[in-house]
Amino acid sequence: MSLTLSGTAKVQTAAHDIGTGAYTVIAMTAAERLGLPLERVTVELGDTELPPAPGAGGSNTTASVCNVVAKACEEIRAKIAKAATSAEDSKLKGQDPKTLSLSARHMVGPAGAGEELETAMRRVTNGAIEVYAENLPHGVQPDAIEKLYRGAQSLAGGAKLQDRIQFAFGAEFVELRVHRLTREIRCARVLGVFAAGRIMNIKTATSQLMGGLIWGVSSALHESTEIDHKRARFYNTDLAEYLIPVNADIPTAEVIILPEEDHEINELGIKGIGELGNVGTNAAVANALFHATGVRVRDLPIRVEQLLGAASI
Repeated sequence: MSLTLSGTAKVQTAAHDIGTGAYTVIAMTAAERLGLPLERVTVELGDTELPPAPGAGGSNTTASVCNVVAKACEEIRAKIAKAATSAEDSKLKGQDPKTLSLSARHMVGPAGAGEELETAMRRVTNGAIEVYAENLPHGVQPDAIEKLYRGAQSLAGGAKLQDRIQFAFGAEFVELRVHRLTREIRCARVLGVFAAGRIMNIKTATSQLMGGLIWGVSSALHESTEIDHKRARFYNTDLAEYLIPVNADIPTAEVIILPEEDHEINELGIKGIGELGNVGTNAAVANALFHATGVRVRDLPIRVEQLLGAASI
């Protein structure tokens, strides 16, 4: 990670964004910690020549990368603060470096007095401050970073931390309507309520959780891979035949995110939400169907023919 005299920052890591908003939350973390506008932070991802990072899976990217970005920002802040508090011509001379912060392209003290970022940085460098940071999360083995450099990964999802567990939590609710004669199933409403530590970006988090809810309904009522066993071929090889829900299939999808603070899990209190919105939805669909019809279905997707032999609904 680097910070220039002109007040621009660059974050480089081999993590990748597969549409989950990693670019956004990584840039937001750096901007917040360095006191910069978001547009002055550049994020470079997805290049194996960059410092290694875990793959996008297991709900780990935001928690892993944002925490190491925060660590790098702290190293930069500490370098500038140490120089600012020891320089004879500094307005911050004699203050405790730990109490100084970067805000609005200034290095400021607890009372608000300070100096411009460029002035403070010139005591450290005439170019840019560059740092390299590593982060070993709770629950992973001591050799996890070494494995990462060799191309392997060590995940620590849900690992116990003394008497605590590093899980995000959620509850999912589905309202189904089943036609009495045709047995056609319609999902009228789906609601998810989640607690997942510090939410780095409420908009992208809500979108991801809502997408998970919709995907869960899709797996419960629509998606199925049909195979021609004689020819060893798939029948439904395009989106015309592989069924997924459209807007009319799910009129209402709601997400509620409850506030939760857990700074024992990691410095920023981040928990992963990648799979959280999806894993319980098909079970909620099956339970709603049982409540409506008395028919317990345990195979997905749930089809009309599975209800045809049921008593009158």
